[in-house]
Amino acid sequence: MRDDQQKLISSFMEIAIGQTKDTAIQFLKATSWNLEEAINLFIIHRENQPLCQQNATELHRSDYQEEEHIRPPLPSIRDTLYDSSYMYQTPVQVCPEEIWDAESEPSEDSDTDVGPDSKPEPSEESRRLSCLFRAPLKLLFQGTFEEAKSTSSRQNLWLLVNLQSTTEFASHMLNRDLWANEVVSQAIESSFILSQVYDDTTEGKKVSTFYRIESAPPVVLLIDPITGQNMRSWSGAIEAHGFVEDLMKYMDDGPHQYMASSTRNKRMKTDKISSESSQTGLPELAESLETKEEESCSSSNQTISQIVVPPSWGPEFEKSAEVKQEEETCLRYPDLTEEPKGDCDRSLVCSLCVRFPDGRRKQRKFLKTEPIQLLWSFCYSQMVESDKKAFKLVQAIPGASKTLEYGANATFDQSGLANSMISITWE
Repeated sequence: MRDDQQKLISSFMEIAIGQTKDTAIQFLKATSWNLEEAINLFIIHRENQPLCQQNATELHRSDYQEEEHIRPPLPSIRDTLYDSSYMYQTPVQVCPEEIWDAESEPSEDSDTDVGPDSKPEPSEESRRLSCLFRAPLKLLFQGTFEEAKSTSSRQNLWLLVNLQSTTEFASHMLNRDLWANEVVSQAIESSFILSQVYDDTTEGKKVSTFYRIESAPPVVLLIDPITGQNMRSWSGAIEAHGFVEDLMKYMDDGPHQYMASSTRNKRMKTDKISSESSQTGLPELAESLETKEEESCSSSNQTISQIVVPPSWGPEFEKSAEVKQEEETCLRYPDLTEEPKGDCDRSLVCSLCVRFPDGRRKQRKFLKTEPIQLLWSFCYSQMVESDKKAFKLVQAIPGASKTLEYGANATFDQSGLANSMISITWE
């Protein structure tokens, strides 16, 4: 062993009093003969050694006590978590109005306890949800489907049946986007009765089965209350503006007038067919007269004109000729002016949307000071050549419809046509 190692061993033994030479060599070798690190390692080892011995003693003692005093097992118990009938119990029927109002509407008892300084319990968010998705209680008919149909027939109003579902969010969106629309509500109040049924109720299943509804709710049916016929149906998300346009044709006449006009049209069609069958010999008679006149008249054109007498087709032919002449004179409209540009002052310009009989929609801008006759010019210019015939313009007004007069001496601003919807119907 070298001299420097002997010096380190002696220094270690001087610091760690009472330790042997083997202990000093052991700690010095563990620290690569670094005296300071060897001393620190020795001190740490000496501090931990009594604690380890104490823990080992206590652990041995606790193991011995556990062997002598073993805890007895817990007693076994049996209990029922839920009744077996709970699995087959029908769900609680919740009124559809309570879906959004359950947490937002305060009870009557709570109103009596509210003091002057207390704050309302429902939050602003819950109140907002309740107002947005609530069913249109003011528009709904309170009663069964048969009662709604009889009431509609008695009041000469069309029946609207809305099939809803409490599990489909689209049904709640219909309450928010369609029935809450002001124009839609005004149209329903004037000419319709609205009945709302749910697909999981008896009334809803009856309507779905009778009218063979295959699409998922929401579904809206327009029903003739007299015959029970389904006149029109909508499903899914319904746009309010298009819905009002579809209802316009049913707002002019009620169910009784519709039935009377359809019966009258059928009778007129039958009479027309019978009259045409009785007049099939007239063209042959006219041809025989013309051949006889051509053979006899060879003197002059004047004599021919006096001899040739056209066959009399009766008052119906003369009336149709007058109508045709009136159409030819009515289809002469003033020249259409240039449409205002985008940089024009908006306060001087109005926009109109025109719906054609074939379903097309055209939008056009006019100056508010221009005469309304230009609207007829615009509509005529947008028609197909084969469809250019006499027509009339109807303004869509909530609750009614207004037929425009071509001879009215008024501007767009004076007539109230600015920013409105116009429908074209054939005369």
